[in-house]
Amino acid sequence: MEMLKRPRSLRWKRLIRLALATLLIFALTQEPTLAEYFFARGVTRFLTGTIRLITNYIPFSLYELTAILLIVGCTALAVGIIVLFCRRRWARLKVWLYRLALVALCILIAFGLLYAPLYNRRSAISALGLTPAEMTEEKVYAAASYYVEALNETSAKLSRDTEGNVLPPYSFSQIADLLNGEFDALGSDYFADFAVRPKQVALSVPMSYLGITGIYFPFYAEANVNVNIPPSQLPTTMAHEMAHAKGVSQEGEANVVAYVLCICSEDDYLRYSGLMRAAASLLNALPAEQFESLYAGLSEEVRREYRNESAHYDRYEGVIDRISNFFNDIFLKANGVEGGTRSYSATAGSLVALYEKLTAAENAV
Repeated sequence: MEMLKRPRSLRWKRLIRLALATLLIFALTQEPTLAEYFFARGVTRFLTGTIRLITNYIPFSLYELTAILLIVGCTALAVGIIVLFCRRRWARLKVWLYRLALVALCILIAFGLLYAPLYNRRSAISALGLTPAEMTEEKVYAAASYYVEALNETSAKLSRDTEGNVLPPYSFSQIADLLNGEFDALGSDYFADFAVRPKQVALSVPMSYLGITGIYFPFYAEANVNVNIPPSQLPTTMAHEMAHAKGVSQEGEANVVAYVLCICSEDDYLRYSGLMRAAASLLNALPAEQFESLYAGLSEEVRREYRNESAHYDRYEGVIDRISNFFNDIFLKANGVEGGTRSYSATAGSLVALYEKLTAAENAV
């Protein structure tokens, strides 16, 4: 009897140790100084950089493969648990549940080391050289006017297809090279200094039905991009996921990093992508009358591209998209993002600050 009890005792002890380790890691990541300097710039950056030495050079998306295996595996696991329960094979069922708990705790520990600390580090906005701007209706309108004018000018320099969409002048890999260069040009040690190689998701169409344009998978240090998106959004989407890999967790901040990176680029295609998103964000923040006035000032080519974008996403809206957004919202709130998915568009203040920085630099010349 003693020999039978001992393994069960060891299992409980192992689970308790792992649970305590998990709680300790997540408790430490809640302290901002530790989150910033011990984890984000230390342990997390080192582990992420080490993992990407392997995954950067695997040409396909490991996240995508893992997602498929998880769907199949979880289905088989659920069926197996039900079968064991119905047959009352309690001993076997306990072993399965023990192993499931073991795996879950290991995954939580990995997440706690690879990504959770980034939610509690200091804001990325200051690392971009932006000073918080006082938000007034006049400033938002002035910033929106500036981006609309810049968008029209940049649009005129680019080629378009027969549908009116901008033609990317680079391959996916070349865009990644340009964006890595833009990150390097920031010269801030806030962002990890290693290169990020985003992956194209093969199952991009199903991903579109989930309402996902990209996803960063910290377990592989892998930035995945849905390539079934309008070409005007590809650079900012890639930059957003690359920002996660370089140490930015908050979705709103990753948006700001992507927009600033592209808008400040000397490359017209990158700049156009950033300006499209900046103009849309600020126009949507304006009262209806001001919105209509500035929207009418957009060139017909730009307005057509916005319409094409809307039509593209309308094709994929539905129940699956709403379910995906619901669970994504829960995940973000569970990790301290108070606005949930609404934080994705919480960028107006930063765009006004960027406008003030750009106009100050132009006036100083």
